[in-house]
Amino acid sequence: MCGIIGVAGAPAFDTAFAGLKALEYRGYDSFGFAGLVDEEIGLFKKVGAISESSINEINHLTAARTLVGHTRWATHGRVVQENAHPHSDHQNRIALAHNGVIANFAALKVANPQWDLSTETDSEVAANVIADAIEAADGDLKQALRSAIETLEGEFAICGIVRGRQDTIFAIKRKSPLILGQHGAACLVASDRAALAEFAETMPMAFLDDDCLVVFEEGDLTAEIREAGLWQTIELGFEKEDLSASKADLEGYPHFMLKEINESAEAVTAMRSELAMDLDAIVTDMQVSEVSMTGSGSSYYVSMIGQYFFRSLAHFSVPTYPSDEYLNLRALSRRDLVMAISQSGETFDTLEVFREAIAAKAGTIAINNVTGSSMQRLAEYPIFQNSGKEVCVLSTKSVISQISALYLMAAELGLRNGFLRRDDHVQKLKDYTALPDVLRRVIAGCSETIKRVAYHNSRIEHWFFIGRGAHYPVALESALKFKEVSYLHAEGMPAGFFKHGTISMIDDNFYTVVFLPSPVNAPALYQLTLDNIYEIRARGGKVIAFGHGVEPQVRDELFYEYIDLPDLNAELNTLIQLTAGQLFAYYCAVSLNRNIDKPRALAKSVTVR
Repeated sequence: MCGIIGVAGAPAFDTAFAGLKALEYRGYDSFGFAGLVDEEIGLFKKVGAISESSINEINHLTAARTLVGHTRWATHGRVVQENAHPHSDHQNRIALAHNGVIANFAALKVANPQWDLSTETDSEVAANVIADAIEAADGDLKQALRSAIETLEGEFAICGIVRGRQDTIFAIKRKSPLILGQHGAACLVASDRAALAEFAETMPMAFLDDDCLVVFEEGDLTAEIREAGLWQTIELGFEKEDLSASKADLEGYPHFMLKEINESAEAVTAMRSELAMDLDAIVTDMQVSEVSMTGSGSSYYVSMIGQYFFRSLAHFSVPTYPSDEYLNLRALSRRDLVMAISQSGETFDTLEVFREAIAAKAGTIAINNVTGSSMQRLAEYPIFQNSGKEVCVLSTKSVISQISALYLMAAELGLRNGFLRRDDHVQKLKDYTALPDVLRRVIAGCSETIKRVAYHNSRIEHWFFIGRGAHYPVALESALKFKEVSYLHAEGMPAGFFKHGTISMIDDNFYTVVFLPSPVNAPALYQLTLDNIYEIRARGGKVIAFGHGVEPQVRDELFYEYIDLPDLNAELNTLIQLTAGQLFAYYCAVSLNRNIDKPRALAKSVTVR
């Protein structure tokens, strides 16, 4: 969830500083650098965002040609300067930046009281383990790193430098992403390719595998990997990567969130072309497999929406589970086909499911928006969203793209198994073709109404978001967006479930947002949802509705505010509503002067358990 940048072999501090800024979306409660200056390790740490700081504050490190930097999202220890990375050992022999969690750090602390630790972090423990191992190995860095990998439990991406060893950098990796780049005579290490885009638009890069160690020393690069308990030297597979897409610009928008909502239409178009190549093989496998889906956060809600699509379009059951609970609920075998959804392709809990699926020889499908991510490299069927870089911590266009993929899969499966007639399938695809223009119309035509409603009601502190059928996970995802960016209390739930206890909380200060099915395309579900709204209104609750062609009499009788949206079809209306819900969350947060693109306590890529 944090960002790492490391450089050895070239004076590049200003570029590394810019590269670390590009990683700020991965964590931004504090940041720091460690560099070799006159063979000694110099440190700089600061609480706050690197984007709000100046390189001039770090003048004592700007000449360093060997350095490591880090931007943090706190896991162990409070957000204070001492806990910021990089961390050195108690004798300042090394300094390192660490992503992940050292699971046995507490036991290692107890066993080594001589370390005289000064922070609350597991990362300082790792620094002492590695420094002691270097000393025990008489300076043999590779031998020390072998020992450290065998000692440290949990998951980690670690990049470090050693006192007195100019132009030397090391890295070890287990279950947390780490990339190596080559730029001229320099070796670069990063947790995300976005950092490397500051050095060049194209660059030879290699993705490190688990239990891999790398040492770059005076121009020589060596790598080793542990397999079945044995260490062997390996050649890293460097391939030239295009990094130009890693850079992002607001292009006149006030925030990346609004820019990326506006890019949803293009994401829908891109998904159809990206999926076309693999759709036939995927659907063929689905027909003979036990299919399940998994994701975390927004991606889990995406999979829930997809669950309804497979039922309505293909009469096909695809159970879905949150990634952190999947392995507690489902036993995997070679009969399974696991579809994992993750914007970054690095979500730790989702990757754990993927690894178990691969170990069970199950089939795997990955839907991700980052090429070269761990999930893309592991999947039997890697589906690249090609939605373009998403800078805002909140996923918007990526969510729309992922749901689009599930819609296309469900429609194709329905045609194959005979549930959808061919003319119905043709119509579903025509509707999909129309969706980008419909989304553009929603953004252009409804934004001012949504903004007015949001500004007028943004001081309300408690909210329910409700819906039925596929509109239930729409409510869950919209509530998540709302609370992520506005910091207001919001709960999503099924509209029918609402009356079983929760309705007792309705009062003048607890508003409800409802996502209505179409009275034309889903009349029975529409009427059931209205029945639930009557129950809320009977208790004096104020209801804001997103709907499709609701009769004026119903609007006047039931709704405090109503936003009318285009009516496309029963499934794709969910994407229209999600886009409107994203705009509602955005404008509420703008009204409250929140940090839109980097809400407090959040990070874009959740790479810890």
